[in-house]
Amino acid sequence: MGESRHALIIANDTYEDQGLEQLRAPGHDAEALSEVLGDPQIGDFDVEVIRNASAQDMRTSIEAFFSDRRRDDKLVLHFSCHGIKNESGDLYFAARDTQPKLLNATAVPAQFVYGCMSGTRAGCTALFLDCCYGGAFSRGASVRASQDLHVLDAFTGEKPSGGRGWAVITASNSMEYAFEDAKLTEGSTAKPSVFTHAVVEGLETGDADLKGRGEVWLDDLYEYVFDRVKERNPNQTPSKTTQMQGSMQLAHSRRRRIRVDAEPLPRRVQEALRSRNDFTRLGAVDEVRSRMESQNLSMAEGARQALEAVARDDTHQVADKARRALSDACLRPSPARLDFGRVPRGTAVPRQSVALHGTPLARHCVA
Repeated sequence: MGESRHALIIANDTYEDQGLEQLRAPGHDAEALSEVLGDPQIGDFDVEVIRNASAQDMRTSIEAFFSDRRRDDKLVLHFSCHGIKNESGDLYFAARDTQPKLLNATAVPAQFVYGCMSGTRAGCTALFLDCCYGGAFSRGASVRASQDLHVLDAFTGEKPSGGRGWAVITASNSMEYAFEDAKLTEGSTAKPSVFTHAVVEGLETGDADLKGRGEVWLDDLYEYVFDRVKERNPNQTPSKTTQMQGSMQLAHSRRRRIRVDAEPLPRRVQEALRSRNDFTRLGAVDEVRSRMESQNLSMAEGARQALEAVARDDTHQVADKARRALSDACLRPSPARLDFGRVPRGTAVPRQSVALHGTPLARHCVA
């Protein structure tokens, strides 16, 4: 049987206990991540979203998610909620009905999630924790020093024997806050969090395909997310721990780098480009330009490289003609400028189409 891909997204932004701040980002996190993971051209996951569930419903859904899996299965579990540590340093995930003084009964222990991950027969599991650590403590609660409260401590242990293993990626380490749109203040417009926004962006654009293989692997996604989060907020540090053989292919990418073997120019054209006569070389540039417009990408790439050499090394007149030929071979968007005008808040997202024109070699690129 073939590979099966499943994702469970748990998003809690509403809490009954007044000691837990209401969050803005989780609902948007769930929507954005569900769309990109469920896209057949990107993640191709079967996605389930649980929003503002009780602790009991969360535990039931998590255990069911990891049960009855096969070795070929790939699983993604994403939490967007408050993360709470008790005075002993144990980590819990807050549910809608969580009471900070009764965590064992009303929250989901990280050790429960760890046990489900360790016991599954699925080949690989990726756990994403976009949790607001530290801000979830009720008034009067005391905490240990931050060095005793590293988030990943709850997910250390031997690699499970049932599958290839798992990896955990957190939005922040220790007791840092997981920033929502780089802010922790009330009243701002709801947007995906800094961390989940980077995850979605890396998968959706393919920019997390760091090696240009046409696939996004978990290790590359972490590197991408780490850099994006630190750019937007130097005070937030994503972290990762892995108990996995190799890495996990998480999504497809549209950013496969072009690898075209360049076909050498015919000898007569090469000799014309080396001629001492400027007019002969100018005529040769026209010939090379026509080859660059060919449907044969190897021929076109060989011509492009030849024109780059001419533009770099020849006399001003010939080099200028080669540069014009190269510029004409670039992608040309139509229209070249988009103006959406004034977009009132709350209205439908406006969309406009852009056509990309150019030579076959240019159109082989990904915009």
